[in-house]
Amino acid sequence: MDVQGTIQPERVRKRRRRTMACTQCRTRKLRCDREYPTCSRCLKSRTPSKCTYEDGFLWQQPTVVPTTTFASDRGSAVSMSRDTPIETPPESRIAPVSTRSEAFPTSDPPRLAMAGGPMHHNYHGLTGHALAPPYRSRPHDKERKDCFLETVLGAPKAAVNQEPYVNVGVLQRPKRPAPAPEQDMQAPSQVDDAHIDEEEDPLLPTDQLDLAPRMMMRGRETQTRFSGSGIFASLVAQFPDIKSFAEEIKLATPIFARLQPDLRRVKRGLLKHMVLSRPFPDPTTASLIDMLPSRGVVDELVGLYIAYIECTHRILHVPSFLRELDQLWAIRDSPASISAGFTVQVLLVLACAWNLADFASLQSKSAGELKCQSAVEWTLHAGKWIENLHTKRPEITSMRLSILLILARNAHGMKRSQAWLTTSTLVKQAMMAGYHRDPSQYARISVFNKEMRRRLWTTIVELDLQIALDRGMPPSVQSFDYDAAPGLNIYDDEIHENSTEVPESRPLSEVTDSSFQSILSRSLPLRLQACSLMNSPRISCRYDDIQRLDGELNRHLSRIPAWVTADPSDIVTQHKVILWKGLIETKLCQSLLSVHTPFAIEARQESLFAPSARTRMDVATRILSTQRRLHEVSRTLSLCMLGEWTIQAYISICQVLHATEFDTSPPSYPISSTFILHNIPGVPESLISLVERALIALEERSLLMTKGAKDYYFLSTIVALVKARLWPAQASMYKQQVVERVLSFAQILFSRHMNCDHLGDKGMGNFKNNQLAAFMSAPTMAPVMQPEFDHNGMRPPPQPGAISPGEFDPFLEIFDWEDLTSMTFPS
Repeated sequence: MDVQGTIQPERVRKRRRRTMACTQCRTRKLRCDREYPTCSRCLKSRTPSKCTYEDGFLWQQPTVVPTTTFASDRGSAVSMSRDTPIETPPESRIAPVSTRSEAFPTSDPPRLAMAGGPMHHNYHGLTGHALAPPYRSRPHDKERKDCFLETVLGAPKAAVNQEPYVNVGVLQRPKRPAPAPEQDMQAPSQVDDAHIDEEEDPLLPTDQLDLAPRMMMRGRETQTRFSGSGIFASLVAQFPDIKSFAEEIKLATPIFARLQPDLRRVKRGLLKHMVLSRPFPDPTTASLIDMLPSRGVVDELVGLYIAYIECTHRILHVPSFLRELDQLWAIRDSPASISAGFTVQVLLVLACAWNLADFASLQSKSAGELKCQSAVEWTLHAGKWIENLHTKRPEITSMRLSILLILARNAHGMKRSQAWLTTSTLVKQAMMAGYHRDPSQYARISVFNKEMRRRLWTTIVELDLQIALDRGMPPSVQSFDYDAAPGLNIYDDEIHENSTEVPESRPLSEVTDSSFQSILSRSLPLRLQACSLMNSPRISCRYDDIQRLDGELNRHLSRIPAWVTADPSDIVTQHKVILWKGLIETKLCQSLLSVHTPFAIEARQESLFAPSARTRMDVATRILSTQRRLHEVSRTLSLCMLGEWTIQAYISICQVLHATEFDTSPPSYPISSTFILHNIPGVPESLISLVERALIALEERSLLMTKGAKDYYFLSTIVALVKARLWPAQASMYKQQVVERVLSFAQILFSRHMNCDHLGDKGMGNFKNNQLAAFMSAPTMAPVMQPEFDHNGMRPPPQPGAISPGEFDPFLEIFDWEDLTSMTFPS
């Protein structure tokens, strides 16, 4: 016998016993009755939708799947072309499914193609192409099982909670290659419950992950609005009891029924009908000039804009702008000689800085009476003029006007739902004008305009990225879409329209007019990659890629310059440096928060994600601590620091505290942050204090915006819910605090506008009298009726002022829960 021709038998890999219990029972080491689709234990729990089975269980026992499982969004199962049909028992009622034993080609990414995940991302910029891991093929038997389940159960379950306020896990565990099937399969009858003592193979940092981030959508059928899938969407879903908590407050507060019309006006914004929706004629040069306030008001607002806004958004060449402004005052009486475009530019600059100024100080410098809605009217008229401009080839002035219009609208909370669309359009307009390409390669552009183009392009990309992060949407460009370098780190007076030589860029440690943009732009490619990855329909990467992203972002955090000011008495420069450091740190922390939030939510069930839980807690605390520090320095710095990142950090800390008390199930491993919260006295109290200080700052900003009540009310309720879970004995007091905050906010808002004509015929409504004082002087809140009040099924007697079921609910309507906490589809 030829020894060389002898074929050595392949070693058979030992097959692991199939897991038949659901994931929740197995995690808690409880006996599971294996009912499908939900076992009895999970059915009795608060989160029955977490009851899931491994693919192997359904594959081994297909008889547990009834024919009703075929009902899905598609209406019927999708037939798949295969060669050999699978034999199924007659009583299983499962349509035969074909299969074939061909393996995937090695050149294709089969798993992500089956999952429908994005395969086009080529994230570069990290060492070793961190976000472009090699795809792995999987054996054909695993493909056959997935195809079977996809046919029987419909498409893979979306990571969207179809039922509001149910905490649903969104992690799709990575599909590991299954071992080759043995000839003598173990019969189902021989499988006992010993599997509950077994543990799954732990996830490794190099395992391919496939995470479906949660998303938020409003509307139904053909009229829907996608509200993103970022940090806010992931976190709000982690408060499943917030609706019942708000219901308890509503039932115990009959005053809301009486104040319902006025609270509805507050929620929609007091400027809604008389200012924002009021038609006005197309603006002309003369009408725009007439809108300009007195020179003292203009000078103060322009100074605030240059000190706190222009230095963080390089839009203008300040010396040129100030020179043109002086010329405007000199020829103000000759409207024909004044540029309408520059007048619009001035109005938008004033509107951007309006909220940073003290209204009483502005009024003292004004020759006439200023209106509280002046800045909103400037923004509306400027927007109308830009809309009618119809520029065939956008030039630098139109680019500046578009950026200033976006900033002015954001400052006053106008058209927030259209901000991402507006910045995306602006990016494409800039690309059509060639701003994304290196201007040094084009000889027909002056030195001055090359520098201005670089500044504007970086500003546009940063603005688009920021709004994408805020809205949970992908950015419009990546770093490989452009080669334009950032602007130079120079003072504005070092370059002018007649410059023939490029000035030398100063060291990054030196304070200049462009220092902020020069430092922040170093991390721009990395933050673009992180935003695109985390806001994709599927987050497909390895966890070591996430850790590498974390390391790169933290490296940029450690490289923020100290920026020592030469003149200690120069308060404006000192405040600018404080603002620069805080904003750069906060923007980097927001990217870290975006990267780690989806994994931190799953950290209690998967030990691999423990670093994400710790990092999320650290960066959220860091964001709010920076906000508190600047709030203590000055009101202006506090308002400049506030952003969506503040709300995201706010809810992140609340979610950690809420999950610590709300989820009583034992975690699969101890999380260090949870251990600290449980065992170190004073930590929850300190975090709540940090959150409530941020709420004070957010209240001040919300009072200045055209529509900010809804966000403020929602955040007030969340912190009260968390405090009620941490300290149940004082839950009644925390619910009363929510009511006090709602009434106080409305009372302050109406009082500020009491003499304004935009309140209309209704005026202050019921808030002519101090409703907060009336509520505080009334007896304590009425006790909430328990569901078991009457065992015979009779309704409890209505309380005075209570609303019967089915009628309008003012409290919940004000909060607009569908907008904030759920995605609704027709059932």
